[in-house]
Amino acid sequence: MHQAHTIPWNTLSANFVFIRDNPRITPRRTDLFSRGRPTQANELNHFVRVFARTISTFANTKRTKFPAPANITPHAPADKLFPDELIDKFPRYLNKKNQSIRYWISAGRVNDDGKRIYTTSHGDLADVVKVLIYTNNLPALLRLAHHPEIPLGTLAHLSWGHYFGFWRVAESALWAYTYINICAATGLLETGEWLQTSFFQWLFRETTSSMDYDAQQLPHWVFWGSAGDGGTEAPRLAMPTEFRDFARINGYLKVLFRILYLYDVVVRECGGQVRWEDEITSTIRWMTR
Repeated sequence: MHQAHTIPWNTLSANFVFIRDNPRITPRRTDLFSRGRPTQANELNHFVRVFARTISTFANTKRTKFPAPANITPHAPADKLFPDELIDKFPRYLNKKNQSIRYWISAGRVNDDGKRIYTTSHGDLADVVKVLIYTNNLPALLRLAHHPEIPLGTLAHLSWGHYFGFWRVAESALWAYTYINICAATGLLETGEWLQTSFFQWLFRETTSSMDYDAQQLPHWVFWGSAGDGGTEAPRLAMPTEFRDFARINGYLKVLFRILYLYDVVVRECGGQVRWEDEITSTIRWMTR
């Protein structure tokens, strides 16, 4: 389990049980199900509060390693937001155009209230933010967040039929991070049964399928062994039936957790606040429905 000394995964897992082809569900389903313990509500509330607080604590610690807002120079002479090497690594999402701060400025629109915003036509910029979060490029993200002509926060929740704002990189990380840790706590990781649940099958499809503006899939494509982590085409991955590389799983969990607290930093720098307790609660309910 990741962050087991801080996040009470055992408290969470004690409230759920793995049932294969549960006869109480129609149609029968293999998944994690609630035990219905009398202490469950209090224990889950405790877990959610501690998990949310842990993310915020790591975000605070990360933020102290970089200049305070007053010392950030968003108008720096260099127009490049990120190095050319990053374009070479992620050509599907990064290019010379969105590397330029001037492009980010010119792409903004002014709404009826006179506020600068981005719209659903700027999904490419949301994907850049996802890549910057995934690659731990906080200096570039802080520069964007504090530029007076770049409304970075408006890229978080873009949608048109399906949503593709940069919240998605944190949301999918939260799903996978929570599920794998609860499976580790319940022993499903060691038995391999974590790959057999209906939730896992949904999660795998949701985090590895190709779609419009899908940079949030990068950490999941890389974990499941795709060589095309940022190439010009999305990889095609088969549903896994066995995976016992625990060192690789641990590395994946570290990446996912880093995404969570970096997302928290970015949103706060944009003047927002992540409702982590609500998001964690929704994830647990969806995972054990």
